[in-house]
Amino acid sequence: MVGPPLDALRNYATLTNPQSSLSASKLLLSSKNCLAVFDAYPKAKYHFLVLPRYPFPPQSDPDSKKSIANLDSLDDLKSLLLKTSPAAREEILQDMANMASEVEEMIRDEMLKSEGFEWKVDIGFHAIPSMKHVHLHVISDDRISPSLKTKKHHNSFRPDLGFFIPIMEVQRWIENDSNMQERVDALSGAEQLLNTPLTCHKCDEFISNIPKLKTHLEKHFQDERASALRNIARHGRQRSSDEEIF
Repeated sequence: MVGPPLDALRNYATLTNPQSSLSASKLLLSSKNCLAVFDAYPKAKYHFLVLPRYPFPPQSDPDSKKSIANLDSLDDLKSLLLKTSPAAREEILQDMANMASEVEEMIRDEMLKSEGFEWKVDIGFHAIPSMKHVHLHVISDDRISPSLKTKKHHNSFRPDLGFFIPIMEVQRWIENDSNMQERVDALSGAEQLLNTPLTCHKCDEFISNIPKLKTHLEKHFQDERASALRNIARHGRQRSSDEEIF
């Protein structure tokens, strides 16, 4: 199957009026500075992308004299960290984080409606993205999807490898950017992490192939669902510490 064009997200980001230009099957949310879109090939039950619009902020914004970033500086996380001023990258990341938080709340509402319980949502960047224009993944940690087909797919979203970088970690980087170049250099070498042996991101069990991983993850999900529903029946719904919104 052929994937989306490499510049598809860039095209979305530069739309003057995304609400009228994008269908409801593509656009989830939009604000003056950011968009949230459906991932075309989701790697979990819920998978969305948050990206900054360009110009950022829009030139139509009466409080804005000019864009604080250019297209080149918004190519990917590495470009954002190195090619924008500290104030600009902080503003862009914060706006992306704010929209990601909205998306997460929408996901949690849908989880309750569809499954009767909530589970973990991961929010972060790929060290080396597959598409142009910096974007943030908001993805449920079940990793159950027909589009998850390879070891690289799974490893690219494992939160313990370093290829998937949580938004809060990136925000900590910019709070103390004394070794920013070293961190960016590490991003450039992250592709080798995708060759890490296939291991369940939930229990660290080695899995020999993707079909077995899919069966394994489905069992995790059903066990988690049964446990959560029993707990809700006993105590009512309470958000656990690992479900807190950042």
